[in-house]
Amino acid sequence: MIVRDIMTTKLVTVEPDDTLAHAASLLRQYRFHHLPVTRKIRLAVPQQEESHKAETALQFEGVLTSHDIDMAAALAEKDGASTQPWQEKRVIEVMHRADLPVTPTTNVASAAQILVERGLNYLPVVEYRQVESEHKAILVGFLTRSDLLMALSRAMGAFEPGMQLDIALPSGNMIALARVLALASELHMSIRSVMAAPLSGSVPMTATIRLGTINPAPLLMRLQEEGIHYSFGTPLAEGDIHG
Repeated sequence: MIVRDIMTTKLVTVEPDDTLAHAASLLRQYRFHHLPVTRKIRLAVPQQEESHKAETALQFEGVLTSHDIDMAAALAEKDGASTQPWQEKRVIEVMHRADLPVTPTTNVASAAQILVERGLNYLPVVEYRQVESEHKAILVGFLTRSDLLMALSRAMGAFEPGMQLDIALPSGNMIALARVLALASELHMSIRSVMAAPLSGSVPMTATIRLGTINPAPLLMRLQEEGIHYSFGTPLAEGDIHG
């Protein structure tokens, strides 16, 4: 899975010369905590396409957060009448320029690692395009922690009807998982998702399967007959297994 598969593409942005009052209004309206800062630019048009309308894009400049606005308002209140009202300040005066962008083809796991290690809540997603003689970062999306959590929920089949089945994988051996999938196929029981990832160490000890049925009894009976350890409905824990 790559960033393009899960990123947000319906972007609400501000420009560097917009006022903080305008930005604050957008944050309240959309209930956001951050806004990408961009400039509209014209991209180079291939010679054979010069007759077509020039393509415009959003050049990525930085990010403005609600915290940035709160800090600007607090400083303005502290300085009193001797300073410019915070509402009249420009976005470019308080925005962040150093946010680390990723590209649409960045692996989702790598993007998640960046978010966690750097303590971020979002990552701008950019493509590098030629503008005149330079390559510019063009904003094409935004990736947030919420996007990652939604992707994880979908990958685990949380939005589809069904039941969860945990299969024990002794020493990380996948034979039991393979057999469960084969049995489900024999019983014409659909599988919504399969996940076998280590929670600690480097070896997965449990596989989580999302069954596309509300009547798993036939499969559970077969698992018991074949001595496959499983837990149904609750996470698999030592001493709480069947089979």
